[in-house]
Amino acid sequence: MVKLRASRAQRRPTSFAFGGGLVSVLLLALIGALKHNHSHWTLANSRAGSSHGKRPASLPAPRPKLTAHINRLCEGTLGSWCTDFHTQALSPAAPAPLGNHTCSLDCNKVGVCSALTGLCTCPAGWTSWNCLQPMPRYCTHQRREFGFEVPHIPARLEAGLEVESFWHFPLSHCAGTCDDNIAACYCPSHTPYGRVPAKQDAPLGSPPECQGRPMGWYCQPGKLPNGTATVWGETDPDLLFGPEGWCMAEKPKHTCDCFVDGWGGEGCQQRFEMFCLNQCNGRGECNQGYCRCDPGWHGIDCAHRSATADASKLGREASRPWIKDHVRTPAAQDFPPGSYRKHPLIYVYELPAEFASLMIQYRYGGDVCVPRYFNVANETMLSADPYAAESGFLEMLLQSEHRTLDPEEADYFFVPTFSSCLMLPVRHSADSLRDTWYGSNSLRVHAATHMWLEAYHWLKAHLPYWNRRGGRDHIWLVTHDEASCYVPSAIRPSIILSHWGRKGDTNHTSGSGSVVPTSQTSELRAHKKLYWEDVYSTDVKHPHWEPDGYLGLIAGHACHDPMKDLIIPQFKTPRHFHASPLLGARSRNRTWLALHRGKRCLHHCCCYCCVPLVLAPCQGLTAAQEGAVPARLLMLPLLLSVLRMARRVQPDNPGYSRGLRQRLAAASQQGDWLNKHRIAVGERGAVPGDYSELMASSEFCLVLPGDGWVARMDDATLHGCIPVIIMDEVDVSFESIVDLSRFSLRIPQADLEKLPEVLLAVPEERRQEMRRALARVWQKYTYSSYGPYAKAVRDIQQRNAAEAAQWHAAQGLNASTAPPASLPAPVTDLDPEADDAFTTIMAWLHSRIPATR
Repeated sequence: MVKLRASRAQRRPTSFAFGGGLVSVLLLALIGALKHNHSHWTLANSRAGSSHGKRPASLPAPRPKLTAHINRLCEGTLGSWCTDFHTQALSPAAPAPLGNHTCSLDCNKVGVCSALTGLCTCPAGWTSWNCLQPMPRYCTHQRREFGFEVPHIPARLEAGLEVESFWHFPLSHCAGTCDDNIAACYCPSHTPYGRVPAKQDAPLGSPPECQGRPMGWYCQPGKLPNGTATVWGETDPDLLFGPEGWCMAEKPKHTCDCFVDGWGGEGCQQRFEMFCLNQCNGRGECNQGYCRCDPGWHGIDCAHRSATADASKLGREASRPWIKDHVRTPAAQDFPPGSYRKHPLIYVYELPAEFASLMIQYRYGGDVCVPRYFNVANETMLSADPYAAESGFLEMLLQSEHRTLDPEEADYFFVPTFSSCLMLPVRHSADSLRDTWYGSNSLRVHAATHMWLEAYHWLKAHLPYWNRRGGRDHIWLVTHDEASCYVPSAIRPSIILSHWGRKGDTNHTSGSGSVVPTSQTSELRAHKKLYWEDVYSTDVKHPHWEPDGYLGLIAGHACHDPMKDLIIPQFKTPRHFHASPLLGARSRNRTWLALHRGKRCLHHCCCYCCVPLVLAPCQGLTAAQEGAVPARLLMLPLLLSVLRMARRVQPDNPGYSRGLRQRLAAASQQGDWLNKHRIAVGERGAVPGDYSELMASSEFCLVLPGDGWVARMDDATLHGCIPVIIMDEVDVSFESIVDLSRFSLRIPQADLEKLPEVLLAVPEERRQEMRRALARVWQKYTYSSYGPYAKAVRDIQQRNAAEAAQWHAAQGLNASTAPPASLPAPVTDLDPEADDAFTTIMAWLHSRIPATR
């Protein structure tokens, strides 16, 4: 007879017997499961013997009262989420847990050991749980279709005789010496300015003996040694390898792009600060996006510390003043007694590096995939990357009071995956395992979906928090054009933050501006359409790698669920709306009835949404030359024509923008809307002038889709211009939580040609009312509290105030008493750190906590 209960002294595993050794088998299985999920119980063990991580005994703080100020902050919002957030009862603050675990082989002396889990995060070139497995990223001129074997293919310039254009090749195709960690091409080792790798017997991770001059995509030879022309490159070999060539001479006749972050100046030999999230909290060395944390510190930004870490001294910000403004980690502080914290508390997962920081290391160009970067003078520059929310939002979260380093107290879990950076430029650069994420090499959307799936599987295998609530309390940020549509079904229970709010049909197909042939591989690449790589409704099957097809991974869900997901604004630098009265610029007469202007580049450093007509390096400019085009747009291999990308109407691409921009352009031209109604539609050539000034001079600003999401809603709001939304069944930024009816119009797509009549029917009194309502909510559409943005806002406000005073004086007016030329009136006392888009998202998340339980 089996005794199911025993005294504490009698309880031993061997005292149970169910028909032989079944209990022993079960116990062994339980031990194996505990080992498999060791990070759950090791975190609890890491708290033992330390005051860190112990819950304080103090009671919650009293709830703040609802005040007129809070009502003002929440004006124009839907429901009570905003006031509930500002009147919540705060919770006692607890110090972060301190880990005491070591890692296998000390992470091979190349990675960073997590003292909480005993797992390593590895830099480019290495992978596995202890960084013991090499993961090279070879420079290459051809790609696999599927599989895990990554061959090292020697450069073959004759391949340029077999294709039409060098656009066919990955960015890393290289006629020089390759950095096999990140697939960056340099001058050959045998040349005077070539790259000389570290010696074979040097410690792992050693820097090269000579960095060398880079040979980027536009710096490859355009001739074979026998003089035969090849589209391998576009540069005369003499300009590279001749006596006065880039790789040969101290002062060469020809210069190449300094595309590797941290290297610039003459000959690309001057070192400057590289970008890392939170600049490694000052507790690590930044290596092109990867934080090599100091002993005792770990994490994606070196914010976590072990029990042996010394936090009494300042970090690198003490000796590097240029990073001081970028180092901020409230969650890592030792909270004084009686401290309280505001919910939601969000834990940022410490995933393997390949989901985030490796993508930054792999990027082509220091000013892409990031919200900010440094120039050669270590001045902070603001990136105009259209997908900067991916890393910008994460950096804000890492530096926020809402971050917690203790997963046990977290309301939410943020999953950092840089899928947009993967899609461009990483996937177009080389052919490593992390360039495709096991998806088809034909469509980049497949790589993004597989990246998310791999993160999901890693979380389920290593940590208990996904299974605890089925992923409902997890947050994923997906920023690419139609990214919300190809999020895998496995992570749909989570909260999805995105820019694309397409609702309704669960059997949706891609709205990307392209028609993709049914065959896959080479015919796909040869297809002369602009966005074929983004057509997520194209299925791909493979008997081994994708036997059930790609579409089965994403089927059965609408792109956006407004009940649990949120459409968030794009990251717009303050410079983008510098002429807005909401930044203190003088108000202008709103002379345009409506505006929709594309942006065509006229010089080599320009706005983010076009490709330069003159290709030249923009990275490394001084702050006075701000406005450089992101390097990702210097090298888009999917673009078959520079001018096509510059044109935002694209009449020869009928699928683009659902055909709406094409209809708008045609109706405007046929009806002579410009002269009859002052409705400006067209490219820069047709509608000249500063974009921000034009927006600030328009009554209505049109919001039509692009190849998925569009930033025009945010553009309009930031300029005090009434948004006119023309896209059916698509939510724009914050539409589910802000009352857009107070300050915007919606016109059905079918009525687009009736635009003049609809706008002219809006009386002036209603227009004024809408602009007043817009002025009450506009700051929710900017990330002005982000440190570099807050500084830029203050600088622009000062400049605008001086210019406004000068202008009014020239008119014989007093700037402080003169009535505004139009509403909204200039805002001269804006606090950039007040409730902005980030705070709005936090407040909404606070309201969703009960729904995730």
